[in-house]
Amino acid sequence: MSQRPDVLIVDDHPVTRFGLAQILAIDGRFAVCAEAGTVADAKLKTSLLRPAFAVVDLMLGGRDGIDLVRDLHARSPQSRILAYSAQPELTYAPRAFQAGAAGYLMKDAGIEEVPNALAAMRGGACYASPAVQRAMFQVVAGGRPVPGLGDLSDRELQVLRLLGIGKGTAAIAEDLCLSIKTVGTYRERLKVKLGLESARQLEQRAADYVRTGHL
Repeated sequence: MSQRPDVLIVDDHPVTRFGLAQILAIDGRFAVCAEAGTVADAKLKTSLLRPAFAVVDLMLGGRDGIDLVRDLHARSPQSRILAYSAQPELTYAPRAFQAGAAGYLMKDAGIEEVPNALAAMRGGACYASPAVQRAMFQVVAGGRPVPGLGDLSDRELQVLRLLGIGKGTAAIAEDLCLSIKTVGTYRERLKVKLGLESARQLEQRAADYVRTGHL
């Protein structure tokens, strides 16, 4: 019997980690090698274990996980990362793939779909919903931007999301380990790119984005 590929589970909710471990054990095609509930723990265990797969929550501790995906991919390029997220897939899936993920699965697809997504990723394939596949194909075929991606950088999108959940400049700076001045610069860039004139308009657009998932 061939050895089962090992999986690192990265999620800050113990119940979710337990559920993922259980469904993978029942499925039988994969073996959970470790779990991580924080960014630091995920980085450490990825470096030490270099698992075949990592199932990574994109909002670990309430923070945007795109940077974490990029970091884990750099630490262990051979590890196939499945972004497991409740965030709008047409906005976040292309960013996750660009950061090094090999798959993107919405949490509302059901936890039982995780083993199937991992199985689809074996042998170098990628996994995404039909909607994301169509969006990515449009980019390759026609050069059009991915819906929801727009002109915003990953950091600008992070700032927009944090504004949308009601955080001020100082709190955003602390969350993202940036200076208050740098966050202010990102706010100004967002206003220009989104065609907004005031801080109030930016905050309203950010709140709308968090509520609807659309820019």
